[in-house]
Amino acid sequence: MWRNYFFQIQSKYNMRVSTTEPLVIRFDGKDVTKSKDINFFEIYNGSFTDAFEKTVKFFTEKYHGYSIFGSDEVSFIFPNPMLVIADLDVDKCNRTNEIIALFSQLFFHHFNSLYVKDTIFWHGKCFSIPGEKLKSYIKYRSGNVKNVMVTYFLKKKGISMGNDKMEDRVNKAKEHSDYKLLEDYQDGILYYDGSR
Repeated sequence: MWRNYFFQIQSKYNMRVSTTEPLVIRFDGKDVTKSKDINFFEIYNGSFTDAFEKTVKFFTEKYHGYSIFGSDEVSFIFPNPMLVIADLDVDKCNRTNEIIALFSQLFFHHFNSLYVKDTIFWHGKCFSIPGEKLKSYIKYRSGNVKNVMVTYFLKKKGISMGNDKMEDRVNKAKEHSDYKLLEDYQDGILYYDGSR
């Protein structure tokens, strides 16, 4: 009796995602931007950015989805959520806590098998999004990546611009000879089905 009662309460308060609208799973690396051992602009086999991109490629290809990523954050967008849900849970459960718990383990394992310098932990969220909002969501996440990447680039140069406008921060970054490193990554990288 009590088991059934508490299961009903648990089911009631667990958010569910749609089985037809796109599923978004978003990760943010815990304390990555504060690490002195990680440089987002160092790209070689085994670097943080290399491992991150390979992980994104793997999951977008496996689940035929999109992703926008940069710095230490990624948003996966899976147009067919049932590809992910069915792969994660034999009961086809669509509760957010179960999806993020299982998918984050896969993501954690895959990324950390490629990035062996340290163990990176990830904050995760998942939710459904209306299909017609995909472009605006990607644009929004791209803006967030740009904010982090430009701020990160300037901090690496010892420059803090506080709440200056993005345009002013980008112009300040352009004054540096290695701005090309930032320019290639500042708006995030979009993947679809394993391709950049």
